[in-house]
Amino acid sequence: MLTALRQQVQAVLYAVPAKRKPALRRSDAPDALFATDLPLVAEEEAVSGFVKEMVAQGWTVRALNGWLTLDAAVPVPEYALPAAMMGACGCCILLLLRHREDGPAQDAIRAVTKAADAGRLPFERLCEQLHGEFAVRLRLHQPLPGALLPYLCHAYMTFKP
Repeated sequence: MLTALRQQVQAVLYAVPAKRKPALRRSDAPDALFATDLPLVAEEEAVSGFVKEMVAQGWTVRALNGWLTLDAAVPVPEYALPAAMMGACGCCILLLLRHREDGPAQDAIRAVTKAADAGRLPFERLCEQLHGEFAVRLRLHQPLPGALLPYLCHAYMTFKP
């Protein structure tokens, strides 16, 4: 799910004149998809140009500890409901299907997208965490992040057991 977004950032990032190729990685910050060390390897004017271009393309860019974090809306993936659902992700999907509510979802979408990009194990760990959070939300009569359903289904089908 992050491939197209990563390519969009890379197209602008790698065109910036720098001392070396800037690093681009998934961000550890929960409110950003990517992070780059561009400010450490390029002139301030080049960094400013990069930021302006990314903002013009709809990205949010923030400086954080010498790095830049980048965030944008993750496009809703095409998906189909799995025929059989197992594990924590399957439970999360079933809960979202049964409790179609619109709780806050952007942070969860970002987390699922980054975990799926990292691989099967990080994705499964995140699903276990989400399953517990969903159970707490239901007990407290709080809405679930219904917009998360397509992202979970898409990732589940990518890693299905």
